Parts: sequence; structure tokens; C-alpha cells
Amino acid sequence: MSGLKKIIKLRTVVSSSAGLAMATSCYLAGFQVAIMTVGELAWISILIAGALCLLSAACFSELTSLYPTAAGIKLYIQNAFNEKAAISISMFYVLGGASIVGAESYLLSSVLMETVGVICTPMVDRFFWQTIFIVLVGIINYKGVRLTGRVQDFLTYLMLGFLVSVGLYTFIIQGVDMSSALESPKLTAGNVFNATAIGVFLFVGFEWVAPLAEETEDYRMVGKGMMLSIICLSITYSLFVTAMYSGLTEAQINSGTTIPHILFARNLFGTAGAAVFIGMSILASFTSFNSGILNNSRFIYAMARGNILPRVFSKLHPDHATPWVAIFVLVVFAIIMSFFILITEQFLFIIVMAAALECFIYVVVAWCVMRLRKKFPEKERAFKVPFGNLIPMLVIFIFSLLMVGIFTDASRDNLGNVLFYNYWCAVAMIILAGCMVLYTAKVVPIFQKAAEARLNQRKRRRPPRKN
Repeated sequence: MSGLKKIIKLRTVVSSSAGLAMATSCYLAGFQVAIMTVGELAWISILIAGALCLLSAACFSELTSLYPTAAGIKLYIQNAFNEKAAISISMFYVLGGASIVGAESYLLSSVLMETVGVICTPMVDRFFWQTIFIVLVGIINYKGVRLTGRVQDFLTYLMLGFLVSVGLYTFIIQGVDMSSALESPKLTAGNVFNATAIGVFLFVGFEWVAPLAEETEDYRMVGKGMMLSIICLSITYSLFVTAMYSGLTEAQINSGTTIPHILFARNLFGTAGAAVFIGMSILASFTSFNSGILNNSRFIYAMARGNILPRVFSKLHPDHATPWVAIFVLVVFAIIMSFFILITEQFLFIIVMAAALECFIYVVVAWCVMRLRKKFPEKERAFKVPFGNLIPMLVIFIFSLLMVGIFTDASRDNLGNVLFYNYWCAVAMIILAGCMVLYTAKVVPIFQKAAEARLNQRKRRRPPRKN
């Protein structure tokens, strides 16, 4: 098999972009946004976060039109700055993004424990469910992008329609008291700002569709798909999170629950409604896992093809044209991370760190847009962010502030008690980044020298040309 197949349509680009964000962990993140402000006005921070992500998506769209390849983000940074920075940042980004699986699988297991109860022990049961779902998604991805895309389309659009319908139904049947919320002392600019920073997590991974550029029928679909997915997610989460918070009792809000959506469903629809929401949580996690493995595996494939990772990761299945070794490695990594979160129970730490990581990469990408415009002004771009450098500069300024806001804040439970100070997320990210810098300096040259040796060997084996 010579390469990846160009068969992905716009609908799958949108579903893949939105799919990683359509996760069980986003119910909890949305609940945190509501708690940080006034629940009935959570939509304000969500819409602001969505608008900011749209600005970032415009930057990604311009860069994708320049480098429509599975290794896009590495090429953006490499051409804007240098290869070492590109390798370190892109590897840091991949590992950080893949770690979200740990938080997601933990919360999914919480939902399943609510359904089936404890059969053996809580830890064994949780790990069993986590592993089953991760392996199942891995098998689907192994079978080929056509099957993976169809599954992704069905699950994502089903989830979007379901959440919007429930939100609208809640507003019609129960109503939401906006007037008293506007008078709450919690409604301050500072609280809205901090909630917006966490609100970015609701859109986490929308840009991970970029590595599919080599498999789309037209690479220009990638930028359009990212923007459409953010619009869909903004509307969906604004409706649902506001409805969910208004549908919970004060005792439930203050209980420290990790399954607010299940409690909300039980209040609104009874036992049958809770069962439906449990099923939807399973589908949400399945959608997120599927999108994560689909997109991350392509990036790992491209990095191995570029001699950044072991060459074996670039192998494609002869029948399915899927990077099966990369998929297998991601499945193993996801299981390890799930077990780590299961032992430590630090799922909220991962959510906060992921939000900060997204802010960081949006700053880097906006900076790349300005650098590449200056270095290659004549290079053709299928899409160009309007208004000159204004939007990239806004992205750099705003997301830098949001990242600082995350690190200087503290994560609290629903009663306001400090769980941990967020600067520990910064410490963890610095350690991870340091490891990637070390990897770039010490390990990557080994792979590059081996690739050069293979190339020289092939040249020596070529028969001489006849005159």
C-alpha cells in the first residue's frame, strides 16, 4: 500500500473535529464552568470560549492550506522557527492531548458503575470497563478509515441532536431563571474570565482533525470543518450546560458529583431518562476515543515517516491502509493512562492541564501564522485569515492571558474547598516539555542517522545507469 486513502468527506471532517470534544469529561467541565460563574449564565463563558476558538481555528485553517499533511503542526512550527522546536512542541502536544483519555475513561467508568453497580471491586470493575472500550475503539480504527468515519458520523451527529433537544425541552418544560442570576454577586468579570479558560476544554481537540488532511477528498475541507464543528459545539454546550445546571438541586450541585448529567436526567425524566443518558455517555466516550485514536494515529504515522519516531510506527496495513502500529501503541498508552488516573483519581488535574495545553498551542499556531507570512509572503494559501495580523495577535494575547489565568487559579470542589493549586499543572507541563526537549536532542538524531544510512545503502545497491 503506497499511502493513505483520500476518501474522507466534509461531514466526517466536522464529526471528527467535534468528536474529541463530545466526551463524558465535558459534562463535568461544563458543570465546573457553571459553578465558577452563575449556572444559568454559563452560556456566556461557553460562547466566549467558542468565539475565541473560532479565531484560533482560522489560524489553523491558513496553516493547513499551506501544509495539508498528516504532520502539519510539526511543519508549521519547523518552517516558522526550527526543526528542534517543532519536534519538541509537537511531541509535547501529542502526549498531552493523548493523556485526556485517562480522565475520560475514569468518568466513563463512573457512569457505568452507576448503571451496573459493583460486581467485583470498584477498582477492578472500573479498569475492566475502561479497557473494554479502548480496545473496541482500537479495533474499529484498525479496520479502516471508511468504517471509522461512518461510526464517527453516526455517533457525533446523534450526540449533537440529542443534547440540543434535551436543552430545548428543559427550557420549554422547566424554564431558566435568568433575571435572578443577573443579580448574583458571583457574576463578575473575573469569574467569567476564569470560567472561559476552563470553557476552552469543551472544545479541546477540534484542531486534531488537521492530520486527516492527507485523507480528505479536498484538503480545504479541514479548515471549513473545524469552524463548523466549533459553531455546533458552542450552540450545543450553551444550551445543554445551562439546562443541566438549572435542572439540579442545590444539594446535588454541592455534592461533589462526577456525573451531574446523570443526576439531571434522573430529575427531569426519572429512571428511564437516567438510563438513556447513561447510554449517551457511553456513546460520547466512544465518540471521543474514536476521534482521538483516528487523528492521533495519523500524526504518529507522519512523525515516524519523518524519522522522529521509530520507523515501525509508519507501517500501513496492506488491506485497510491504516497505521496499525500507531493505533496499537495509542491503545496501550490509553490503557496505561487510564490505570494511572484510576489509581490517583486526579481526573480534574488532567482536565485543567489539557485546557492550559490548548491555550499554549493556540498561541504557538497564531505566532506561526505571522512568522510564515513574513518568511513566505508569496506562497499560495487556499485560505488566509482576514484583517492582516490582527486576529493572530488577538489569539496570542487572549490565550496567553487565559493560560496565565488557569495557572494562577486553584481547582475547588463544589463547596469551594481547594483540591489543588493549578500551578502544579504548570510544573507537570514543564517537566513533560523538558522530557521532549531531551528526546529531541538525544533520541531523534539516532533515528535520523539510521534513516540516512538506509538511504545510502539503497543508493549503493542501485545498478549503474547504462550510457
